[in-house]
Amino acid sequence: MKHLAQRSILIGSAASLILIFIVTGAYAQDERIAAAKKERPLRIYSVMPATYNESIFKAFTQRVPFAQASYYRAASDVLLTRILTEARAGKHNFDVVFIDDFETLEIKRHRLLLEYNSPEAQGYRAADRDPEGFWTDFTNIYIVIAYNHQLVPKERVPRDWENLLDPYWKSKIGLDESEVEWFGSLIHYWGREKGRKFMEALKAQHPQMRRGHTLLAQINAAGEIPLSVNYAGSVEALSKKGAPLAWVRTTRPIVYRRTILSIARNTVSPNLAKLFVDFCLSPEGQREVMKAGSEPARPGVSTNTAELDLRPIPQEVIQDLNRYREEFRQLFER
Repeated sequence: MKHLAQRSILIGSAASLILIFIVTGAYAQDERIAAAKKERPLRIYSVMPATYNESIFKAFTQRVPFAQASYYRAASDVLLTRILTEARAGKHNFDVVFIDDFETLEIKRHRLLLEYNSPEAQGYRAADRDPEGFWTDFTNIYIVIAYNHQLVPKERVPRDWENLLDPYWKSKIGLDESEVEWFGSLIHYWGREKGRKFMEALKAQHPQMRRGHTLLAQINAAGEIPLSVNYAGSVEALSKKGAPLAWVRTTRPIVYRRTILSIARNTVSPNLAKLFVDFCLSPEGQREVMKAGSEPARPGVSTNTAELDLRPIPQEVIQDLNRYREEFRQLFER
């Protein structure tokens, strides 16, 4: 009886603690919403297409109806230059930023990001969230083997990267002129000896070098080349319009580029920014990513990725990107 009484006390105490956490969390959220109502509209810097930015924020306003935002959209390098130039001039013109890995690390290095450990970030892979709480992955771009299924017989469809070295594919592979992150990632994950050997053998296949993944997907669809190393999103966008394109799901690994979400250190709308980040990282927000046509970063949101061997571009590669860029240029530039 004594043990039963002690067990009941423990269970009761645990239940009380859980209730306290729930009530405290709800109270804190109410306080944040009240504070956010007094803040000005969010200023969002983003590398994502305008339609993505607008659809995500529209979904956010279903949860936070008073929220408003303005956007500045540009390529990652342009955004980085703008942010650093504004910071040097003492200006702080953004509250939230969606930008790539390398640029995120640079912005963080200049101490321009706010530490915020969103409760939603715990639902992400450890590799996809900053251990110090300055950023979290938002959406991913998979780098895959794309193929024209009208030109490539089923028995010839590659299953892994090494299959690209089959003499059958000589001069039949498209490769982007700046596929540096994929290049560095395979060398990192496979080890330098195996990775370099593969890349040198791939060069001997005389890949057709092109600038831009959209262009690669278009000429792949048109039949100029049967295969390409490309973005899954570029392939799917054309496939939905009837193009005879598909991508290989069995390569090991499938390297992915990240679009990362962060809050500015000097934001004047911290509460609204945190509410927005919480929404973007939540399952609800990540489902909006899928509706917009991109791959959600949060595991478990998409049921089509469970079997994929997904690996992010390693931090070591991002931090040493210039070295890998020079290696890639020397190897593949003609």
